[in-house]
Amino acid sequence: MKYRWLTHFAMVLFAFWAGAQITLAQQAQEMVFINGKIITVNDHSYTSKLGTIAQAMHVKDGKILHVGTNAQIRPMAGPSVKLIDLKGRTVIPGFILTHEHPWDWNPVEPVVLKKVLTDDILVTRVLDGKPMDNLKAFPGVLAEAVKAAKPGQWIYIVFMLGKHYEYSTTGNGGFGRLGMDPEVVNVVDGKHITREQLDQMAPDNPVVLRDVFTSMVINTKAFDESRKIFSEPDVNPLKGAESNSSLGDPSTFRWFFGDVMMKDHHPQLLEVMRQGLEWWAGYGLTSFSSNAYTPSNLAVYGELDRQDRMPIRTAWSWNWRQNYFYSDAYFLDALAQQVGRGTDYLWFGGGRAVTGGGCTEMEASPSSTLAKMPDLQLEAREKQCNYAPGGRGEKLLYEWVKAGGRYIGNHTSGDEDIDNIMRVIQKASKDAGMTDEQIRAKRHAVDHMVLWPRQDQVPLLKQLGIVTSGDSFEVIQSTPAVFNIYGEKGASQVVPRKRVFEAGVNNSFEIDRALGSTEYTIFSAGITPMLDRKGWDGKVYGSDQAVDRESALKIATYGGAYYLDREKVLGSIEPGKWADFLVLDRDYLTVPADDIKNTKVLVTVVGGKVVHMVPSIAKENDMQSVGSQSRLGAASGW
Repeated sequence: MKYRWLTHFAMVLFAFWAGAQITLAQQAQEMVFINGKIITVNDHSYTSKLGTIAQAMHVKDGKILHVGTNAQIRPMAGPSVKLIDLKGRTVIPGFILTHEHPWDWNPVEPVVLKKVLTDDILVTRVLDGKPMDNLKAFPGVLAEAVKAAKPGQWIYIVFMLGKHYEYSTTGNGGFGRLGMDPEVVNVVDGKHITREQLDQMAPDNPVVLRDVFTSMVINTKAFDESRKIFSEPDVNPLKGAESNSSLGDPSTFRWFFGDVMMKDHHPQLLEVMRQGLEWWAGYGLTSFSSNAYTPSNLAVYGELDRQDRMPIRTAWSWNWRQNYFYSDAYFLDALAQQVGRGTDYLWFGGGRAVTGGGCTEMEASPSSTLAKMPDLQLEAREKQCNYAPGGRGEKLLYEWVKAGGRYIGNHTSGDEDIDNIMRVIQKASKDAGMTDEQIRAKRHAVDHMVLWPRQDQVPLLKQLGIVTSGDSFEVIQSTPAVFNIYGEKGASQVVPRKRVFEAGVNNSFEIDRALGSTEYTIFSAGITPMLDRKGWDGKVYGSDQAVDRESALKIATYGGAYYLDREKVLGSIEPGKWADFLVLDRDYLTVPADDIKNTKVLVTVVGGKVVHMVPSIAKENDMQSVGSQSRLGAASGW
């Protein structure tokens, strides 16, 4: 039927919104925690002051009821209340990542895949060597997978990018290690392994190759399977990709796994996503924000929410085929009315127009290769201004903001597009008759901060109330390349946290990487880069934009809550707020700065429910260890 897919998607969206009204209340155990060092972060100023350091707290019905001294709180532990002695351990609010998408990373996290996806479900193989070694091993791995697969069964091969992402070629800003190390190549680029080769090697099976970031290659059978799901030519996101060896559209991997590969294995898809969320809870993630990307993501998260099985919270944002939907005024008005609505675990945060570009006003250093090709530099700048005057991005953003929508969830790399975005937000808001206060109340958000903001952009960001999200991992991955092209000024413009934080512009953080395939944690990949500004080569870049550990903690907790427009219930440990917090294995405030990266999360509590607890703490408190990392072995020694 011509509109079958669109009707299905509308039903999914309606089910999410309707389900939000009937979700059962989250149940949680009443608990009293004593003898701790509880960093409340109840000072919400743009300073390094964290506020009260308490000893104890009382949690009931998913909320924090009381915070204070042992003498004040200990008597609240009656016979039916679980008493937990923290033995001096540090407690902090839960981490909130504001541009993260576990629904993308869970399908490439090896331990979860191995647990859920056996060969009778999906023939899955993982290659975790160096890129060139993986290329050599690939023919044999695929041959073995074909032998193990039934005719017509899916074959899924994931290429790791190293335990520290050392084999990743690019970052969100287009900067990385490509060309800096001959051993580092993008294996899944459609050139090293082509679609034609896959067709020859696996004639009877749909095959998907994927790395753990954004690259993916499929064979013809896999492409044909996608047409069965997205049957209308103008709806299939692979439109125009029939003759390409690779997919071309880097977002394709986001819908292919759930909507096509796992379409006949819904229970297993549900379990991959649930355990994947638990895995992230083991890093200390308690809430996140992201574009929803695909119909299956909303369906799965909505179902988990209705079943009271969401381990952590998420604010999702719309980015699906904006050109197709945003052209309809009725749709825009209806979508704008949903901003902020949902449940305590799943709500709608807003939507974006198009992906932001990497265009920048900075001039390349005279010694850089880019500076020697001025025509190329100008051409690249013009092509990457996705919100340039007169373009499609400008029109879509104008209509969305004018309709009252919240702009959120965007990938933006360059400072020129930030100029364009602010200009459109300002004009569309004024044309809609909004006051300055109403504009600020929208809390439009821009993400990544790869090459922005410039110092002169900060006042307007503040005036418009725009909140910013910075990708900590870009400091690690991109600064060497940015420094080589733009010099120290460029390096200081990669995630310039100190610049925005000291100006009173809300800042939150993101990692935007599949940590489960690495040895990284939120502390090593998210917090530490804010403090030391070290690139992957070990050198320090843009040291003037480093913040202290106290400010970093506020950015990672309360800053994220403000971005989610939930700071009244999230982001700090205060009476009346949701009980989302972490117990750490060391004192965050006093350990040497270089040791912060080694911090482990012993316990994660979300809404008063323990969603992650390592075996040692469970044994200490006569409880059961909880969470994917504990059950599947990652935290077994803690």
